[in-house]
Amino acid sequence: MRNLIKLILEDEVKRKYDKPTPKIEQLVYRWLNDYFDGAKMYHDKSWETRHDFEWCNHGKEIMKFILFFEDNSDVYDDRRKTEERDFESGSIYIPNDIFKELMSDIPVRASYLKYLFEEWFDDTYLGEIQSKMGRSDIYISEFNIDDRDAQTCVPPMTKPEGVTEEDMIELILKTTLFRRDAIMKQEEESPGWIEKTYLEKRRNVEYDRLRGY
Repeated sequence: MRNLIKLILEDEVKRKYDKPTPKIEQLVYRWLNDYFDGAKMYHDKSWETRHDFEWCNHGKEIMKFILFFEDNSDVYDDRRKTEERDFESGSIYIPNDIFKELMSDIPVRASYLKYLFEEWFDDTYLGEIQSKMGRSDIYISEFNIDDRDAQTCVPPMTKPEGVTEEDMIELILKTTLFRRDAIMKQEEESPGWIEKTYLEKRRNVEYDRLRGY
């Protein structure tokens, strides 16, 4: 596909496009469809107020879409579920090297490429995300080019077979300042907190190991 795009552009790459053209729109869509072909989308719920969608392909994280939902600061412990909260923002993050490669292959203005990227995302993934979240009010409010290049993909963790609640508590005790009584209180107030915190800690270890953080 990359070779096809370059052949189509052969007589046009010497200049940048100042105005949108149907041909360029088609090329950008083809480029993105090719780049994301076979990509795996992961859903990581950090809190009731934040959900991350991450795309990985060929071992690299190639896009992230972060959703934020209302957090009532006037309430000490806002226990509402995500579906009960208003949607606040949806931010796309693209690694620096991927956007540079797109600009190199298709020489158009960066602002125009961002616009087409958002349109492609709306057509390709937004409906699926809205369906997963069970709501239709989600949209892109911000488009960002990350300062870093694409990083090694670290998918959300699942609990290994045979791991007990005590195993998870021991890891939390070793890696946080929580005491056992505080851990049990958190679990009582928010069932599933122990497993969620345990999996977050294990994923952080993988981030450190694979990305050198």
